[in-house]
Amino acid sequence: MIRLVASDLDGTLLDSYRRITEENRQAIDQLQKNDIEFIINTGRDYQNVLDIAAEADLKCGMICSNGATGYNENGTLLFQHFIPAENVKKILKIFREMDFVPNLFSQHGRLSLLSEKELEEYTKNVMIPAMQISHPDFVYTDNDMKDLVSRVIFVDGEEALFQSDHQILKVTTHSPKPERLAELREALNDVPELAIANTSTADIEITSVHAQKGIGLMDYAKTKGYQPDEIVAVGDSGNDYSMLSLPGIHSVAMANATEEIQNICVYRTRDNASDGIAYIIRCILADRSNFELR
Repeated sequence: MIRLVASDLDGTLLDSYRRITEENRQAIDQLQKNDIEFIINTGRDYQNVLDIAAEADLKCGMICSNGATGYNENGTLLFQHFIPAENVKKILKIFREMDFVPNLFSQHGRLSLLSEKELEEYTKNVMIPAMQISHPDFVYTDNDMKDLVSRVIFVDGEEALFQSDHQILKVTTHSPKPERLAELREALNDVPELAIANTSTADIEITSVHAQKGIGLMDYAKTKGYQPDEIVAVGDSGNDYSMLSLPGIHSVAMANATEEIQNICVYRTRDNASDGIAYIIRCILADRSNFELR
């Protein structure tokens, strides 16, 4: 019997405009009314996810920063996994040597070692072109930029970072040249106890080895007493691999998922622009004891 549905956010629950559609929201509401729990399992940081959920009037548990943090539906912190400071220093050294810009996420939110102007230039000249490689229709408006800058905590250099109380949950970067990210990934193999994932060929996401979506999902499930065969998990990209490859769960790939993700999943659903989550939920509610996509 299905008791928990865990959904990725970007490319899965969110549509092309990075919003939770009304159809998906209504389906989640019906799921919750039938005593089946719904949670978000995403690479995004907690405050960002809260804002997205609030816009859709959605209250649910959340696993954030690729499994680095977990919260129940009331916002109570369940677990937290930081990258040790010594490893963060090694990561930043490699980034400097290879000319990559780090995006840092701490328990207080997103951090930047760049100035506000430098961050805007990086976003326009590196991040957006990189994201458009896998999502050609990706649009980042002036309001999006203002929103990003308003949320960032600016830190005056690495020395100030390590003298502060910030502890790093995740480090990311982008490049419109995927071959450079492959070189970066190879260099990061020299840093111990890291989990490295990606949402496309144009980004890389670094967390503690203990912070992965699959580990986070099972940690969350244990707090509620859920067994693997009572869980449906849905995703579309590389950072969902650890969740969708868990033994015993009902794994579902979006129609827009990468080939790697489609190959490891038991089921496949509609794409994120066609309310794939709502479709899955309708299948579950049709017969939660014998779940299958129809």
